[in-house]
Amino acid sequence: MSTPAHTSHATRGMLLVAIGATLWSTTGIVSRILFEQTDISPLTVAFIRFVIASPLFMLLGLLYQGSEFMKLPAGNRRWLIGLGLAQTGFQVGYLASVKMIGAGLATLITLCLAPVLVALLAAILLREPLTRRILTAMLIAITGTALLVISPQALQLGSGLWTGIGLALAAAAFYAGFTLIGRHAAGRVHPMQSAAFGFGVGAVTMLPLALWSGFAPVLEGAAIAVPALLYISLIPTTLGYVFFFNGLRHTTATVSSILVLLEPLGAALLAWLILDEALGTYGLFGAILLTGSVVLLTLPRAQRQPDG
Repeated sequence: MSTPAHTSHATRGMLLVAIGATLWSTTGIVSRILFEQTDISPLTVAFIRFVIASPLFMLLGLLYQGSEFMKLPAGNRRWLIGLGLAQTGFQVGYLASVKMIGAGLATLITLCLAPVLVALLAAILLREPLTRRILTAMLIAITGTALLVISPQALQLGSGLWTGIGLALAAAAFYAGFTLIGRHAAGRVHPMQSAAFGFGVGAVTMLPLALWSGFAPVLEGAAIAVPALLYISLIPTTLGYVFFFNGLRHTTATVSSILVLLEPLGAALLAWLILDEALGTYGLFGAILLTGSVVLLTLPRAQRQPDG
């Protein structure tokens, strides 16, 4: 039986995870506005986001762990490098898809398909059972994505539609890799170590491309670019992760994974309210199916009742 204190902690944990997911949902909206108002590339946005967030995560890690923060367990450096590379692929692919097909559509495809891909890859790579529920969720997710593709918003995109969807699918695959690596490393390193070193590796990886791309658009559109980039780096990235990690201390992984659905749903709602990105009937039904596929994956299995 749950005690009042346990219930209070669980409620607090769910609230923190929900706040983190809600903050994440604003990333696509602010990025879309940034892309429409300036010539900044998705790669530049991702690079600056990493450069600002990584030292902040490192500072928070030092506050949490002290000098132990800098001591990585042996054999885990390669996993943190992989984490950073996967995070890089996700950020660049996701932000590029936002620029091509809009915040709502890109977020729904990327972040609702990712858990389905995680379940599939876990079955292939980690030998986790490929159950009927996983296969059903995959079918529902594919159907939902197809309905999003034929939504009025998507059909108006013309030649950029398939490129944007391809980028969103690639981002979902990178996000799935990030999740699987993070799951493997979770029992070995502190979450703030994963965030700090992962984002740091991402920044180093993108540095040559960011220098080649140049930062002139940031300076030219500084009135919009500077506050937008600071917001993306500080609020949905740093603060959002802090809320999420602290919430995980008081709630289960299953509950948190369902609450994280607030991100794509919030992004779609904000895109409709602020950017007039209407999904239409087919798109709305597709969004519901995508969400339902994730809920199907994350809800606990019903326990079989004993015979007799």
